[in-house]
Amino acid sequence: MPYLVQTDKEEIKNSVDNLSKILEQKPIESFAGYINYLNFVLVRRWITKNGKKYFIFATIIGTLICCILEIYRRLIANYEDSKINLNGDVE
Repeated sequence: MPYLVQTDKEEIKNSVDNLSKILEQKPIESFAGYINYLNFVLVRRWITKNGKKYFIFATIIGTLICCILEIYRRLIANYEDSKINLNGDVE
């Protein structure tokens, strides 16, 4: 995961906080749709600004994959390990 300077993180965090307030008012079943929409809009705007180039497409796809891996590593793996400890591993 890239480590941003604190001022950039604060600016982004403020925007994310505002988006989170909107999402918290929506049914949990619609969360996936909102996250998908948000990612698509961000990516489309980035492509519109920087042009349709293979480098841009590859960078975006690679970044999204890294984001998925970071979510798994930092948020999901510990949960799965705790469930293995609780219920036993797959045989």
